[in-house]
This record gives sequence, C-alpha cells and structure tokens, in this order.
Amino acid sequence: MASLKSWILPLSASVGLLAAGGDTGTQAPSKGWPWEVQLQLDQMSYSSADVRGPLGGFKAGADPSTGFGIRFAIDPICTSWGSILFSAGYRAPSDVTIKYGQKAPFDLKHRSQAEIGVMARFGTNEPRRRWEWGVGVDERFDSMRATGAWGTPTEDKAWRPWVRGMVRYVWDDGKNTQPFLGLEVAGALGKVEVNEQNYYQDLVVLTNTYPAGYRSRVQGPESLTRGHFPTFQVALVGGIRFGRANCGKPVAMAPVPAKEETPAPVAAVTPTPAVEPTAAPVETTQAKPVEPPPAPMIDVQSLTVHFGTNKFEANKAAAEAVKGWAEKYKSVVDPSVTSVIGHTDSRGSRKWNEVLSVKRAQNVAHMLKGNGLNLDGAKIEGHAFDEPIGDNNTKEGRALNRRTDVTFKDGSKFRVTGKTETAPDYTRTGGPRRKKAAKVADAAAPAAAEATPAPKAAKAPKAGKK
Repeated sequence: MASLKSWILPLSASVGLLAAGGDTGTQAPSKGWPWEVQLQLDQMSYSSADVRGPLGGFKAGADPSTGFGIRFAIDPICTSWGSILFSAGYRAPSDVTIKYGQKAPFDLKHRSQAEIGVMARFGTNEPRRRWEWGVGVDERFDSMRATGAWGTPTEDKAWRPWVRGMVRYVWDDGKNTQPFLGLEVAGALGKVEVNEQNYYQDLVVLTNTYPAGYRSRVQGPESLTRGHFPTFQVALVGGIRFGRANCGKPVAMAPVPAKEETPAPVAAVTPTPAVEPTAAPVETTQAKPVEPPPAPMIDVQSLTVHFGTNKFEANKAAAEAVKGWAEKYKSVVDPSVTSVIGHTDSRGSRKWNEVLSVKRAQNVAHMLKGNGLNLDGAKIEGHAFDEPIGDNNTKEGRALNRRTDVTFKDGSKFRVTGKTETAPDYTRTGGPRRKKAAKVADAAAPAAAEATPAPKAAKAPKAGKK
C-alpha cells in the first residue's frame, strides 16, 4: 500500500456521510444511525529485537512513542444490552527511539497506523449521566521506516489483528448530542518475524558502526524495522456522539382486560289471547305504563397529580388529594372510559423518562384502587416527555410537566366539568427536601382536592290523583 491517506481519508468520509442521516434534534430518537467522532492522545509500545552478530548477540530495545489519532464510528445495530459499533481510524506519525547500550545513531519512525474494527458497546442508561464499556477487534495496518547517515532507508508494512477495550463516561442530558471522555487499551495479536542476521546487516549500513563484530556493508533483504512493530497502546479519548439509539425500550404495563358486562335479562312477552267478537262488543280502556324519568347527568372532575424530580411516588399532600378524589367518584366513574397517563419533564434520557412515566401512572392507579376506585379496563400508560404543558426551560414549567393525568371521555351518565390538581412538587430524589416548597405543596394540595359535591338526583314526579 503506497499511501495510507489514499484510502483512510475516503473511508472516514464515507462513514461520516452514512451516519449523517441521524436526526440531531433535542428530544426525539434518531431517525438514522447514531454516529460519533473521537480524538485520542496515546502512548504506543514497541517490540524489542534479538540481534545476532559475528561475535555475539545483543538486544535492541524500543522506547514508547506518543501520538495523536482520530476515529469515526457508526452504530447501526441496537440491542437490549447495548449496540454494535463499526469504526475506522488513523494515527499520525511518531518518532521511535532505539537503544542497544546507547541510543542508536539512526532514526526510526512509526509513519502511520490505520485501522478498521468492530466493538460491542455495553452501558446503563441513567438520567443525565452514563458509564459505558466495550470490547472489540481491529485490523490495523502499520508502516515503519528507518533512515541513517549511510545506506538507503529501510521500510516495512504489515496488517495484524488487535483486541481493544474501552471504558468511558458520557454526559447524557437527554439530547441527541452527547460528549464523552474515556480510556482505551489495545494489544496486537500477530507477531512480525525478524531475521536476526539481516537486522544486523541493516544496522551496520545505516549507522556505519559494528556493534558486534565486522559485517559486510550490504543491507539485508529484510529490514530492521521488522524488529520494532507496535505491540500495545494506551489512549486517552474524547469526542461527541450524535443521534440517539432507542435501545432497550421499557416494556409497558399490559392493559387489564375489560370486564365483560352481562346483558340485563329481557322479560319474555306473553302474547295476549285474541278476543272473539261478540254481537255487542264492549269497549275497554287500558292505562298506558308510566316511563321512568331519565337519570340526571353527574358532573365529575379530572385529576392531575404532580411529582418531584425523578420521583414516582406522590408526596403526602398529593396522596391525601388522591384519596379524597377517589372517595368522591368511586361509585360514579366508568373504568372503560378512564385513562391514567404519566408524564415527565425533558431532562434525562428517553429510556429513563419512559420507565419513570409508566411508574408514575402505575403509582396513581395503585392509590386510586386502594381507595375503592374500579379501574378494570382503564388505560394506564406512560408518555415520557412527549406531551408537555409547561416550558421545560424553566423550573416552574418542568414542575408542571412532572405529572399523572386521570381523564375521561364524556359518558351517558356523567360529564367532565373541571379538574382537581395537586400543587407542583419541586423536591428531588436523594437530595435535601426544601422545607418551604414542601409546606406550600402540603398546604395547597388539600385545597386543590376540594371538589364540588355531586348534585342530588332529581326526584320522580308524584302520580296525579284519579
């Protein structure tokens, strides 16, 4: 391969173009493949060579070199445990110091390293932060070159497999642009064979010295660079990941099957026997049955319960409000037209917010059932941050969005005329509770739970006197 740039640059550009289909919006999952660009500062270790001269042998060691690199990766395969990354990278040239008792009087350069690879990436999704790690294999191409005051430069190239592992910290705030910082280690699996006599001949020609006896000044057919190919790499990496892979979607709670209603029995109609005509028919009058008046419509209110940051359990004041609401409407509400929907603010990853919104809906449904409300057949779901009612850029707006809504469709027996709503909750999981905000919430929630008493049913009109 004459030049690494002739293929690594087009390959990197192709990776970028393929990944550019990703949606870089602020909340919605990526429509294309997530992709990332990574820069690295590394230290590369090299093999040492056993050199055999006419009068004896010696070991020529190589000091580590420091270099810079870049890698592009795409993330087309998403699983419940993580994803599969495909990558291509390039490392810039670096100088390598050779020693055999003293520094060798010639220059050895690691001209470049190119790589293509695949890695299994594992991680846990948490709000605003994520640790992830991975293991994979690369195929790397190394080019080494040695020059000196005498003879001609020597050069060798080789493809070898490497194994690579990484651990990194991702700043995940729920958006599609995620910076990360981490550490990578890699080791070569293949070994480059070295001809000790040819190594010595190259050393003699390039340095014009004879470290282990006289030798002809003719370079060997195999270069001494074979003795110092890279073997191990440690790198500090940093970069940005674009797009989001919605890996491992939480399984929503299975809907409760609707309770089958047994139709009311229909009374059998006994046919009236025909009256035979007589010579003098007598006219008879039959009183018509009186139809009962229609049942009056009952006014009900929907319910909204607010939660603290990362919380799915309602505070004490909100729980009391839920209890009072359930006591008032438990004999009125039709579960087949009832929806219990959990919501979150926009902070944190989509996966976490989907799980959190389902838990909020389930928690409110559990409290309602515990207070006698029938929810068999009701819809109980979580909608994450997809239906905000407040501005997610403000503290107050986010507090309004952290909620569970209990709503109904107008039925034949009742109509929705208002809403019972608990006070916004500004507390956070694991953090100190703000006493002032707690007092406001505890004082406001019972007042919000005050519901208008249900109107009395209209009495049936009295029958008129005969």
